[in-house]
Amino acid sequence: MVDVATEFPQPRSSASSRSRLRPYVLGELLIVLCLVKVYDWIRSFESVREAAALRHGEGLLRLEQWLHIDWELAPNLWIAHHEVLESAAIWWYQLTHIGGTLAVLVWCYLRAPKIYRPARNALIATNVVGLLVFLVLPVMPPRLLPGSGFVDSVADAGFGVTHAGPVPADQYAAMPSLHLAWATWVAVVAITLLRGRPWRWVFIAYPAMTATAVVVTANHYVVDIFAGVAVALVAVVAVGLMPAGWALPQMMRRRMSTANTSAEGTSGAHTVHSRYATTAATATGAVTPMATRPATSATSSAPTPPGEGSREAAAEATT
Repeated sequence: MVDVATEFPQPRSSASSRSRLRPYVLGELLIVLCLVKVYDWIRSFESVREAAALRHGEGLLRLEQWLHIDWELAPNLWIAHHEVLESAAIWWYQLTHIGGTLAVLVWCYLRAPKIYRPARNALIATNVVGLLVFLVLPVMPPRLLPGSGFVDSVADAGFGVTHAGPVPADQYAAMPSLHLAWATWVAVVAITLLRGRPWRWVFIAYPAMTATAVVVTANHYVVDIFAGVAVALVAVVAVGLMPAGWALPQMMRRRMSTANTSAEGTSGAHTVHSRYATTAATATGAVTPMATRPATSATSSAPTPPGEGSREAAAEATT
C-alpha cells in the first residue's frame, strides 16, 4: 500500500533515483498490447453477443424507469438540435477517453515513479473487470436500441456506428462505462500528483464532463456511469492509492489531535486527560491505588477525622 502523504511528493529526489524507480517502457507497452488484444478478442464475438446485449440493454432501461433515473433520451434529443454543443460533446467523447488517460499516465510515469506503479495497477484492474463484464454481460448502448428514439450523434458526425478511432469500439460494452472509469482514474491520479495545490480539485470536473458527454450522445445509460465510477474507485482503494486527506479516519484523527492540542492549557481538558492516563496506567498495573486518590490543595487544612467535628460543636454548645 502506498502512503501518499509521506512518500509523495519527493521534491529533492534526483533524476537518477526517479529513473531507477520507473519500470521499463517496453514492459508497459506489452501490458497495453495485451489489453488491446483481449478487447479485440471479446469484440470479435459481437454477433454471438447481440441477442443478449439487446435483452440486457432493454432490461437496464426498464430498471432506470423503475428508479426514475431514465434521463438519457431528453438531453440526447435536445442536444441534437444544438450543433455547437453536440460537436463539443462528440469531440470530448472521441478524444479525451484515450488521449486524456495516456497523458496523465505519462505524466505520472515521468513525475512520480513511486505513484506510477499503483496508479498503473489500478488502471489495469479497472480494465480487467470491465473486459470480464463485457464478455459475460454484454449490454447494448441506448443509441443501438431499436425503436427507442435515441440519436447516434457520433455516427451522424461521420465516425460511423463503430465510432472509428485508434481502437474500434465494442458495440456491446456499455456496462460498466470505461469512459467514466478511466475519467475517474484520471481525476484521482491528477489530484494526487498536484498535492498541495488548491486548484487541483478542478479535476473533479473531468469525470462530470465525461458523464455528460456519454449520456447526451446516447453511448451510455445513467447506471453505466455509476458502475464505471464504482469500479475505478474500488480499484484505486484496492491498490492503496488515494489522495492525501481523502481518507475519513485520517481526517478525524487530525481533528482530534488538533482539539487536544488547543485544549492542553485548560483545566477541563487537563482533568480528562489525567483521568484517562490514570485509568490506563492502573489497568496495566503501573500505578498504585494511592495514585488514583484525588490530590488535595496545598493551602487546604488536614481532613477532619470522622466524628471530630461533631464533638467540637457539642462542646461549644455547652459552654
